Amino acid sequence: GSHMASTEEDRFSLEALQTIHKQMDDDKDGGIEVEESDEFIREDMKYKDATNKHSHLHREDKHITIEDLWKRWKTSEVHNWTLEDTLQWLIEFVELPQYEKNFRDNNVKGTTLPRIAVHEPSFMISQLKISDRSHRQKLQLKALDVVLFG
Repeated sequence: GSHMASTEEDRFSLEALQTIHKQMDDDKDGGIEVEESDEFIREDMKYKDATNKHSHLHREDKHITIEDLWKRWKTSEVHNWTLEDTLQWLIEFVELPQYEKNFRDNNVKGTTLPRIAVHEPSFMISQLKISDRSHRQKLQLKALDVVLFG
């Protein structure tokens, strides 16, 4: 419910995480099973080997609800990233340094990354002004990776 998200930024993150959760929850039972995350990581995120990824995501939890995802997100290191941390990620891991100014102008922090992870067009295109589709895709996958797996 909305009680999970107190600020506007939280609301955006929560909506984004709900979208990610829906994309992963194939059988729509409200939880992500190991097979579902495995398939998502391989097909949607194009990882050849999903083992490390989903064991990190699931740990002992075989059924991840939106509340679980949210709690994990709120306690993750990425959630606390500053603008500078996020710029470092953009430059070193995403390798798209040309967007540094766009990120700076929009004060993109860790809490903004879920919106990039779900490829929110109004945000990606209108605000961040990333017109190159392959760049948006790359950013989306890298953001999804740090949002889900830290």
